[in-house]
Amino acid sequence: MRVTAPIAWSVALVVGFALTTLWPVDVKSAVPSEKSKNVACLGCHGDSDAQLETEDANGKTHILPVIDPERLAQSVHGDLACTTCHTNIESKFGPHKKNNNPKPNCETCHLKQWEKAKEENLTKEKARLGIVVQNIEAYRKSFHARPNADDPSHPNATCNDCHAAHYFNVPPEGTSKRTQWHLTIPQVCGKCHEGELEAYSGSVHGQEVLEKHNVKAAVCTDCHTAHSIGSTLQTSTKLAFIENCGYCHQANLTTYGDTYHGQVTKLGYVYTAKCFDCHGSHDILRVDNPESKVSVKNRLETCRQCHNGKKLPLATAGFITFRRCGSRQSSCTDS
Repeated sequence: MRVTAPIAWSVALVVGFALTTLWPVDVKSAVPSEKSKNVACLGCHGDSDAQLETEDANGKTHILPVIDPERLAQSVHGDLACTTCHTNIESKFGPHKKNNNPKPNCETCHLKQWEKAKEENLTKEKARLGIVVQNIEAYRKSFHARPNADDPSHPNATCNDCHAAHYFNVPPEGTSKRTQWHLTIPQVCGKCHEGELEAYSGSVHGQEVLEKHNVKAAVCTDCHTAHSIGSTLQTSTKLAFIENCGYCHQANLTTYGDTYHGQVTKLGYVYTAKCFDCHGSHDILRVDNPESKVSVKNRLETCRQCHNGKKLPLATAGFITFRRCGSRQSSCTDS
């Protein structure tokens, strides 16, 4: 059912009036709780059969999201009144009168809460809030916080794009719920990065996570981090990827460090081959997979991405083996 905002809000007003006049109210219970303050809001915004529309300052029509009351109640924000965040709303029933307060902003709200916690000496009791503040600082320096190329008035991604403010409920670390939540990260990132998710789904990492539910396999945040995501064009990001790969593949990182490529990257340069240059990034396959970029079948072609006979000598058949040598040349072995 399609309902314009004025009609739906009028219905909610009538229902609200009936509830307050036809049923006796105990004076002591008349003081509204945080949750009961949301009854009027959810009367319109929680109706899945209604479709509310509004116009922005430029006259462009926007469809307002439908809020699931049960999921809202289970979120970390479930005990808050809607107006705790939506401070720019003046009237209870719509079309709403607005004041000059800014629209809801996760960053400013949590930073204010943290300042209050410090004033009240409650930083230990609200340690998780402190972690949120650290994440905010990391986000502000990240690629997501930069202005979007197509619409500079908005960042590449906001908190709500990843966390869904109304349903935000990231379980604490070390819990079984956190483990299961970890497996959902690829789908969250994939809402924007569809191509990357498609490639990841067919990779060894994606198959382990999405099909086998292996919580030890890599998801997006294991490689890119969660809040301090950097541009993949930056030297610091490329070097970080090597260390992130090595967090799981420690033996491989050690042998890589013995090579010319690895020694150059240790000095802070990125013009030599790095993990993803040879193995791929989102589409990594097992070495014994014939389609892998580093399978015996494809390895020489992969080497020739750089060693193509132009800036670097053309890669020969000897490039497809990795020779590890001890103090004497006679102790070299192929792997």
